[in-house]
Amino acid sequence: MNKLSFISLLLKTAAIFFCIFNLVACNQNSATTKNVATKYAVADSSNKKAFAIIKESKNLLQDGDLVTRSDNDFESLALQNFSKKDRSYSHSGIVFKEDSIYLIYHCMAGTENPGGACRKDPFDSFVNPSVKTGFGIFHYQLSNAERIKLHNIVKKNFDLKIPFDATFNLNSNDSLYCSEMIYKALKTATNNRVVLPSSYINNFRPKIMGYHFNNTFFKKFEYIGIDDLYLNPFCKEVIRVKY
Repeated sequence: MNKLSFISLLLKTAAIFFCIFNLVACNQNSATTKNVATKYAVADSSNKKAFAIIKESKNLLQDGDLVTRSDNDFESLALQNFSKKDRSYSHSGIVFKEDSIYLIYHCMAGTENPGGACRKDPFDSFVNPSVKTGFGIFHYQLSNAERIKLHNIVKKNFDLKIPFDATFNLNSNDSLYCSEMIYKALKTATNNRVVLPSSYINNFRPKIMGYHFNNTFFKKFEYIGIDDLYLNPFCKEVIRVKY
């Protein structure tokens, strides 16, 4: 199997892995999606209004803010279901202004990023209404020194091309998934002042397409859901947008 085929298989497996996580979590916890009123509701097939709101929302951005997004493909829906309290979003990143452009630092894989390395994208591209269904902006309570340190951490992840963590293993730092990157970066930048909550699945044995992961069994599997990033005392909601 060549490298590209292996990466493709790995990404598909990861998506299925999320779906199985959701099924197990639902059996153990009757998690319900939190009903949250959006600040804007956009229904414009031309996307004209959506682009206007995106432009307006740039005025709300601050360095170190969390930016979340959603869309309606299979992998994104699986990722949304990974959250236990609020299943509004499927991906996340941290924003910083560089050379007058707001850039989102994030970790992802899939068709948008087949190489799987940490990347940075302009805010407009990250929340593009042509391919996304909405976004959110959330503000972390950080000092200027903490923001600078956070910026250096995410820039280092980008420069080192840290790969996407398809195993969702919080105990390793050589690869990262999106919410894991943010969780660890905030923890380091604030010297453990900001430690976000995490989610758990109890008594979990991953089994995908008839294969066990080396007969692995997790009595308690810990992960960082997208909603863990903003449903906490350290974070304040700024805006939610639906296209």
